[in-house]
Amino acid sequence: MMRGLDSGKGFDFSLATSNVETFQTKLLGMAQTNMQFTQANMQFAFEFAQRLASIRSPFEIASVIAEFTSRRMEMFRKFSQAMTELTVKRIG
Repeated sequence: MMRGLDSGKGFDFSLATSNVETFQTKLLGMAQTNMQFTQANMQFAFEFAQRLASIRSPFEIASVIAEFTSRRMEMFRKFSQAMTELTVKRIG
């Protein structure tokens, strides 16, 4: 049996409209999350470049790279978690 069809009455447009609104809301949330992540990425790259430029000793390179690698991994984890929540979340 097809959803959205009522025997004898035709297609139920309210169900289709509701589904489209739900999908649009999820897409908007994903776009906003992606934009926030892009801004955070740009800020991250700027801070990384500043730190690399301020290094006075070759021995500091490893610690700066380790610090920024762990920060980058945390940023990616948060982004992935936010996108997963938006994908799975049921909107009213």
